[in-house]
Amino acid sequence: MSKINGFELKGIKNFRGHEEEELIQGNVYYKGKKIGYYSQDAWGGMDIFNIDYNLNKDLRKEIEDLSNNYIGGVLFKELDDLYDKMYHLEDKWHYEKKGYEYLFSDLLQLNEHERLYKKYTKKFKHDKIAIVYEDAFNMKIVKNIGQDLDKLFKDKVIFKYDSLENFNK
Repeated sequence: MSKINGFELKGIKNFRGHEEEELIQGNVYYKGKKIGYYSQDAWGGMDIFNIDYNLNKDLRKEIEDLSNNYIGGVLFKELDDLYDKMYHLEDKWHYEKKGYEYLFSDLLQLNEHERLYKKYTKKFKHDKIAIVYEDAFNMKIVKNIGQDLDKLFKDKVIFKYDSLENFNK
């Protein structure tokens, strides 16, 4: 399961927002223990992260500090840059900003990469793959990351994976 700083999302479910957009929610685990609930807001507001009030005070503080001080725009910087370029965004909203919403955004992206890794390593019967983004929405899955992918896919964003350990950040 994908982890960032000990945080995981399990039991992820899709639901529809008020304009029928697809949104995500799930249970939050920290160091293997269920500690709360995460959901994107159905009305386009801030994401919701509810921490179980029954947790001891020190653990709650640790979780709040880690999640609220998570710095966004690091794990998937190149992919975010592609998105900004496609939509001509200049403010770079995701860079070096703190908050749990950036943690869960990165965690959801990492979960998707892990899902693709599991699917395609099984399909290719090969444990090394790369996810190559042509743009923010179009990608290719390539087996055998031993080849020189940087030359083959010049000016593309490439994420290389060779084991499930790659999804524990």
